[in-house]
Amino acid sequence: MTKTIGGMFPLERPGKGDNYREEGIIYAMSGRCAIYTCLKDIDAPKGSIAYVPAYTCETVLSCYVKAGYRLRFYDVDPDGMVPLFREEDLEGVTVINVCGWFGFLTYDPSFMEKCREHGVKILFDTTHSPLYYDELSDYAAGSLRKWMGIACGGVARKLCGSFNVRMLPAEEEHLRGRYASMALREEAIEEGSDEKNAQASEVFWNTELRLRQIFDAYSSDERSIEIAKHFDFESMREKRCRHFEIIASTVKPNSGWRPVFTKLGKDDIPSHYTIYCSDRENMKRYLDEMHVKYTAFWPQPPMVDDISRYPGAGYINTHVLSVQLDQRWSDEDMLRLAEILNGYSAK
Repeated sequence: MTKTIGGMFPLERPGKGDNYREEGIIYAMSGRCAIYTCLKDIDAPKGSIAYVPAYTCETVLSCYVKAGYRLRFYDVDPDGMVPLFREEDLEGVTVINVCGWFGFLTYDPSFMEKCREHGVKILFDTTHSPLYYDELSDYAAGSLRKWMGIACGGVARKLCGSFNVRMLPAEEEHLRGRYASMALREEAIEEGSDEKNAQASEVFWNTELRLRQIFDAYSSDERSIEIAKHFDFESMREKRCRHFEIIASTVKPNSGWRPVFTKLGKDDIPSHYTIYCSDRENMKRYLDEMHVKYTAFWPQPPMVDDISRYPGAGYINTHVLSVQLDQRWSDEDMLRLAEILNGYSAK
């Protein structure tokens, strides 16, 4: 039976790490709960403006919408996913959302100084860079669920002071769904069961779609907090960076696909190996045949009603595809993944 590369995480076991010792930390039920808690703490008047990327997840933008913000977008250059900030766009802005897509920190740090000069709060989205945020940030918030098997992945930090938000207890039905999906995934791995994998995915997505309706300033649960506090981030960093280097040094891009990122910066930790496809649906069919799981982060969010104003984001939405290179896989798996990509021929 051919081994599948990729798929959901099973539940993580607490390790021996010693994380999140800083002041001003809160643990939340999800990344969007963490981001929303930061926005509640800012407590801006309804109708304030948030400066946000046109290429992002709908669930990130929904935090700002729920908090009463109007959205002003910046485009993203597909070449390396570089945010195209404009200083003139900061006029009247209350908060900016900044992130390093897929763990690669491509933003211009000097623009954070301009944000400070304009009195703009900086919320650094750590979903794609769990160990990094800009030193000028007011808040850092995101989810750990792209990095490990954890039920409640939200972590937020207020860099000056503590949060003035009353957190809600973790929502029990959500917890049941998250733990059930990871238990099914673990059984699927142990048994080599496609049926259990399908069940895990169904429970996961039912839970996820429900969260999109109910998210609020929900707290984490104790089990997830223990996992986050004691996860071995340094081992994860080493393995993911090594896996990226193995793939990057082995692949031979062709007319059918090209990598988004070709080298690691000193603070980069890749969440995935991410590519642009000339025909994404054809690439997906090929990867299915080769037993490789993939994700297409993200479709165009409904909040971006005229994508033609943001051509970079529009290109990324329709061409990007990611495969997993995380700490669960071996160096040999990564060599196989690279050779699979080399074997793709655009038809």
